[in-house]
Amino acid sequence: MSQITTDPKEHLKAFNGFLKQSDGRDKLTAAVQYAAMFVSAGEAGDAKKVQTSVAAARKVFRIFRPLEAASPVLLNPVLNPKKPVLLELINKLKSILMAIYFAGDHVVWASQAGLYTDKEGTEKAQKMSLWSWALGSVCTVVSECYELLQLSKPPSTGEGKEAWDIKRMKAQAEINTRMITLIHALFQTLLAAGLLQLRPMKPRTVGLIGVIASVMNCYMLYPKLPAPALTPPKSYAEANSPAQPSKMELKKA
Repeated sequence: MSQITTDPKEHLKAFNGFLKQSDGRDKLTAAVQYAAMFVSAGEAGDAKKVQTSVAAARKVFRIFRPLEAASPVLLNPVLNPKKPVLLELINKLKSILMAIYFAGDHVVWASQAGLYTDKEGTEKAQKMSLWSWALGSVCTVVSECYELLQLSKPPSTGEGKEAWDIKRMKAQAEINTRMITLIHALFQTLLAAGLLQLRPMKPRTVGLIGVIASVMNCYMLYPKLPAPALTPPKSYAEANSPAQPSKMELKKA
C-alpha cells in the first residue's frame, strides 16, 4: 500500500501548486458556492448573498474556458483511426458541448454585470449552457464506461494468466483514475439536471450534489504528493551480525 508524505512543506507546495491553476481556484470557489446554497436552502439571507457573490467571482477564472474546451476539436479535428469512430465522435461532441456551456455561462454573467440587457436572450443562454453541461457530462460517462470495459477485458485466446495478471496490475492505476472520473461525471450530470429542474430537487439537495462534485474535482486537480523516502531493508546477514564496537569502545579496551 502506497504511503503519503507527512512533511508539512510538501503539503504546502502541493496546495500552492493547486491554487496556481485557474481551474483549481474555480473548483475551490465552486465548493464554497454550493456549500452556501446548501446552507441557504434557497432562502434569502447572508448565505444566499455569499452564494451569489461567489458565483460571480468564479467567472474571472473561466474567461478563456470556451476556447480551452474547444481546443481538442480546433487543434485536432481529424478522428483518431486507432479508436472506434463512435467514441471519437462522442469525445469531439463533448468538447463542443463544453465550449457552448462556458460561452452560455459568459452571456449570463454579462447580463448580471449589466453588459447584456436582453432578458429573453439571457434565459435562452442559461438553458443552453446547462443543457450543454448535462449532455457533455453524459458524453464523459459513455466515454469512460467504454475505456473501463476495454481495460477490464478478459484474457484473449492464447494469453497466459500470468501475462494477463501483469497487464491488469499495470492498468489498475488507470482504472482507478477513470472510475473517479466516471463517478464525478455522474454527479455533474445530476447537478446540471438539478439546476435545470428536469426532476424537482430542493435547493439543499442541489447544493449537496454540487459540493460533492466540486470536492471531487478539487481532488482530481490536486498535485500528487511525493511518497516518503523508504529506508532500504537490511539483508539477513546484516540483521543477524553482532554489533561492531565503536571507536570509543576500542580506545577504552
